[in-house]
Amino acid sequence: MEYELRWGKWTWMPALVIGTIIGAIILWLDFQQMGIAWHNGYYMAMLGYYVMFSICQSHYFKVKPEPSWDGLARQWVSITSAVLIFYVNDWMMREVVGIPGNLVMGGQFFFIVLGFFFFGMDDFMFKGALSKWIKKDAVKAIFWFIIIWVFWYILFAASWGLSRALGVFDALANNIFLGSFQWTIMMSMMIAITWRDFLESIKWKSDIQRGLVLLPFSLIMGLVLGYICVFFIDVIQPFADPDAMLSSVDKWHHVLYMGTFPLIPIILFGIYSNHFNAIPDVKKKVMARTAFIASMVILGYFIFHLVTSETGLFAVNGTNPHWFHSQDLIFNFTVSIIPLSHHWFCGRVWFLRSKRKT
Repeated sequence: MEYELRWGKWTWMPALVIGTIIGAIILWLDFQQMGIAWHNGYYMAMLGYYVMFSICQSHYFKVKPEPSWDGLARQWVSITSAVLIFYVNDWMMREVVGIPGNLVMGGQFFFIVLGFFFFGMDDFMFKGALSKWIKKDAVKAIFWFIIIWVFWYILFAASWGLSRALGVFDALANNIFLGSFQWTIMMSMMIAITWRDFLESIKWKSDIQRGLVLLPFSLIMGLVLGYICVFFIDVIQPFADPDAMLSSVDKWHHVLYMGTFPLIPIILFGIYSNHFNAIPDVKKKVMARTAFIASMVILGYFIFHLVTSETGLFAVNGTNPHWFHSQDLIFNFTVSIIPLSHHWFCGRVWFLRSKRKT
């Protein structure tokens, strides 16, 4: 059976409304009812692991891509896995690796960001070529999980690595990596969703060559966009909070937050709309998609900060956090993962209908 979007090119709008409502309820329960200690100590990390395991399931434990509520159980697999790995990784990082207690949560977030990237990188950039020698998808998932641990140790833990958690911790290097790498992940999503048509039109010599072009492109663009964001922060700082004294560590921490604003437009517009497919020229179509997403990122950033500053949505004891320490990242991930996981596990049931005969 063939399906089409229930509301055509406007389907992304009800999907956004529903995702935002559900996400806002979750965040209200988390932030206002459970409290800031729960939010900082558990929700943030477990949300990250939930997203990480959902990405893993979407690539290596696939379900039939048809509208059905049967896949709803996959949500509980991700939730259960997130809770389990949170405590397992906490124990591993503290007791086995020896990460100081005050850096363990940072280590968890570093691990999560690497997980976002590695569980999708092979399929997005190399068309699965890096792990095609592994015959079972479940074993591929285990393989990439081990790779995440290896890179986590080299980049975060090792005293001779980037962040040097087992030595003299370098907070600036740590945040530069996380901020720029979040943008690298966004480039990976653009490759998978926004630029897919154009990339498929290119005649690559092999999938390995494809990946060897797209991987460094994503890494370089991630760093470039990170520094553009730092410049942007310096420009808006006098208007947003003239009394705040931002260090480079603070700025790059906010770059990480800023790098989550493409999530909602990439996902909602890429999966729940016609994605400008009415434009016949593939280059013009992809340019239109990119321009739309870029404008939505900028608009979304300012709308979020205006709304949260005026409503006190994330206020603690009546006090709003500074704009550069707001909850951009949590909001964007919470809202975007709802329609994305609904697509992965339930085939966008209710948002699709049987294709009408013409």
